[in-house]
Amino acid sequence: MKRVPPQLLLGIALLLLVVITRFYNLGVVPHGMTWDEVAIGYNGYAVLHTRRDEWLERLPVSFQSFGDYKAPLAIYANGFSTFLFGMNLTAVRTPFALAGVISIIGIYALLKLLLPKTPQSTWLSLFGMFLMIASPWHHHFSRVGFESGIALCFLVWMVVFLLWAFQTSASSKLGLILLTFSVLCGAGSLYTYHSAKVVTPLLFLSLLILYKKSAHSRLRELVASGALGIVALYPFLKDSLFGQGLARASSTVFATQPLGQALARTGQQWLLHLSPGFLIGGATDTLRHGDGVWGVLLPTTLALVLISCVGFFIKHSFSSKEKKVWVLGFLWMVIGIIPAAIGESVPHPNRALLALPGCILLATLGMSVMARVAKKLGSIYLKLTIGVVLTLHVFLFTAYLSDYYCVFAQTSASSFSDGYLEAFALAQQYEKGLDGAPTVEKILFTAEYGQPYIYALFVRKTNPIWYRGGSLVKYEFTQDITDVDLARNNALVVASPEDEIDVRKAFHTVFGSDGQPRFYFFLTSDSP
Repeated sequence: MKRVPPQLLLGIALLLLVVITRFYNLGVVPHGMTWDEVAIGYNGYAVLHTRRDEWLERLPVSFQSFGDYKAPLAIYANGFSTFLFGMNLTAVRTPFALAGVISIIGIYALLKLLLPKTPQSTWLSLFGMFLMIASPWHHHFSRVGFESGIALCFLVWMVVFLLWAFQTSASSKLGLILLTFSVLCGAGSLYTYHSAKVVTPLLFLSLLILYKKSAHSRLRELVASGALGIVALYPFLKDSLFGQGLARASSTVFATQPLGQALARTGQQWLLHLSPGFLIGGATDTLRHGDGVWGVLLPTTLALVLISCVGFFIKHSFSSKEKKVWVLGFLWMVIGIIPAAIGESVPHPNRALLALPGCILLATLGMSVMARVAKKLGSIYLKLTIGVVLTLHVFLFTAYLSDYYCVFAQTSASSFSDGYLEAFALAQQYEKGLDGAPTVEKILFTAEYGQPYIYALFVRKTNPIWYRGGSLVKYEFTQDITDVDLARNNALVVASPEDEIDVRKAFHTVFGSDGQPRFYFFLTSDSP
């Protein structure tokens, strides 16, 4: 019987690890559902069933949603996900978790293409794969409904297919197929998340310059695949020029400040995303984008990035091929941070997520430098170095997971609008007289936490045509609920702790995962 290669066993183990960490309790942690997750899930459901979004726009390229004009691909993917698994939080997050798994496989493929072909290259590629798995940055955005995770997946595979094409024979037809896949992946990223509109074209151009000899030998295929890409991007380009595809550009510093000030602020904010507070200290604009304790990289990953930066400037630390990999990683990191740097709210892990693969490339090279130096000192030092790095990294990753699933699951309740789904499920019983609940004529629902209507549509699985036709006529959303509202006729009143109402009269309370009350339920005195 043939002996199974240890690299294959390790690869399978890592693949199982990423599947477990991305899908374990997916609909429970983070607990609750953000406005954006609900909007993505509901609009995906609406488009699949009626070909229209909540505003009755037919198969839109930009979804108006809350006026933020969301990119379409994640929403369309959610239509199929909710169709297969139902209208629930796990179904909404499944496409994002799946993209997280596929992007990690892409990182392994990318490193295999980039690193010099040595006996150690497979081990280094697997190590880079583990760095990506253990990244708090990637872990979090693989488990929540933010489009950046899917865009990252497309971006990684765009680079993989492009470099793979460059390494095939010039006479091979496989090159054209791979270039076509690369262009389509790039187009997919543009249809997925607004940050990609900055990162994807800049990164693709950087790759063509960095590998100009290979690009020149494939010029005809690049033109052909580029033409196909333009066809695929026609709806996107049309929407950008004549629709709302570039509406989010109005929220950048360049839209609100003079050019000189905007450039200076962009530089400052770009550097802020390289600060220890952001990288390892957990600095974030909201707990929706991280746990506020662990940074976007583990300390060991950042240490390896810094080692690779030092090694780049030391003679003979890198081969010429490794230097090119370092340049690519550095450029990827620089370009990936730009969308976050030009925004008004910083630091912004979500908008900067596309920089992560650059960090992984640099960190993997840092490990290569350490291993090379240790090997020169003797095999015992090599084993000791690898053992110490892996032990520290596993320990830190385990500590992070413990914090994420035990502590963050509770502290993030408010940020993830915890309690909304349960509250509307109960309100629906009184709206329609289900499960023995009396039917009420009016439901007064607090708007204290924002956008309650979209949760009602999601929980009720409301056809958007019915919604616009008055399906929510029984609901009244307001931020000012008082004891006076308890005098209404045959009504259900759902208040928040911030409302001026005597909570002792409530017949039911919905709590968040942090144990704090989120919604109080009252039936007016004239209710059945």
